[in-house]
Amino acid sequence: MQTAPHFVGYIAMSLDGFIATPDGGVEWLDQFNTALSECSSEDAGGYNAFIEKVDAVLMGRTTYNQVLGWGWPYGERAGYVLSHRRDFTGDHVTAAGPIEHLRDAIQTNGHKHVWVMGGGATQRATLDAGMFDELSLFVMPTLLGDGLPCFAKGTQRNLSLNNVAAKPGGILQIDYTFKE
Repeated sequence: MQTAPHFVGYIAMSLDGFIATPDGGVEWLDQFNTALSECSSEDAGGYNAFIEKVDAVLMGRTTYNQVLGWGWPYGERAGYVLSHRRDFTGDHVTAAGPIEHLRDAIQTNGHKHVWVMGGGATQRATLDAGMFDELSLFVMPTLLGDGLPCFAKGTQRNLSLNNVAAKPGGILQIDYTFKE
């Protein structure tokens, strides 16, 4: 029997709950990149340790387009794009469509550790589909004042706290699992 994929969030947000500026920009994170790179090799919480386990990424179409503009940084990892169109194709797109279609494609393709990344609507769709298993949230010591929220509006969900750790640069990492 095939093991169910493990869906994880690894998200940076401002103290006031935004993951991007109103126009979708994430340049505000640049000032924190040096501090984050200092913890990239840690066994727990570092990006390098995190990404080594990931074999697929799930993102919204806007995030997909943004990531392609930077150059695909995820190597050979499969890309799944949340979209209203199942016929959406592009570089590094393994499958596209609504969340239920993506869940089935990820399961069929045997992925084990899936990063749910970028976009409050994508985060919410994955959460509402019961696909989120755990979340590492990096709270940046800045107030954006406005922007795109970490999660789109929806039903309340409770989480269990696993760990809290202070990172260089005043960054706070909070790790949760989702309650049934």
